[in-house]
Amino acid sequence: MRDIDDSVSTKHTGHVGLGDHLCLPFASDLEQREVVSAYIADGLVRGERVLYFSDRTAPGAIDAWLDPRGVDGALAVARGQLEIRPTADDHFDPGVVVGGIRDAVRDARAAGFQGLRLTGEMSWALRTLPDTVRLHEYESEVASTVTGSGDLAAICQYDERLFDKADFSGLVALHPAVVRIDPLHDDRRLRIVPSFSPRGLRIAGTVDESTAGPFGEALTHTAGWPEPIVVIDLAELRFIDVAGIRTLVRAAEALPPDRALHVRHLASTPHNVLRIAGWDPTPGLIIGDAGVPAT
Repeated sequence: MRDIDDSVSTKHTGHVGLGDHLCLPFASDLEQREVVSAYIADGLVRGERVLYFSDRTAPGAIDAWLDPRGVDGALAVARGQLEIRPTADDHFDPGVVVGGIRDAVRDARAAGFQGLRLTGEMSWALRTLPDTVRLHEYESEVASTVTGSGDLAAICQYDERLFDKADFSGLVALHPAVVRIDPLHDDRRLRIVPSFSPRGLRIAGTVDESTAGPFGEALTHTAGWPEPIVVIDLAELRFIDVAGIRTLVRAAEALPPDRALHVRHLASTPHNVLRIAGWDPTPGLIIGDAGVPAT
């Protein structure tokens, strides 16, 4: 269901603000952790209170999520700025839940916070709701409370691996946009966004002498990831020159023997440049799907 990106507007975590009602459709635990931890950390830094409804994630794990971002989650909890509430399994009433959210917004303002950031793991709905009708009702209530508000932001987390495909697109469409992790680089010429299923980078725009630097930095960044094969998706790349190709080759050459960059959707012209320059068989470089180890 990765085609959601193409059918719904996208907002990156760094641009989320009070008044936003967003959906996080995710297909990996890593994607959930990266997006949600960035959202929480941004809210804490901005002086907002954060309320997290956990269902499948242990409350203690949230502190570990925040640690790589330089945020002390335990301290935020102790100060009352971060609250983690396990979801209940009892009777579900959309009106009661939304009323509780409104109370939480009022309490956050009374405590001197700039507003309230809310996020919840929607997997609870699979246990407490017999169908999606009441879930749609809940989402509509949340939307009317959040949208345009200067006090509240909300991200609803939907695990694509758990929800029925027939219902999933409709649930995502109840939100004005989906939220994704911030790009590693984004200017008018080049945009580099991490991907999670599979783990890699999506490259859009132009890679030439002026943008080869950030392109190389992003490739170097992936060297710290645990995955042995990192996918470099060039489907949205408009142009790459010899400087860009050389940067790609050098990044692959720097990898240890058990790691590789898997380059997908490389156009025929730069592929020919690779062959002519003798870079095609570079260790650590996989072009296309041929020769990709089975997983």
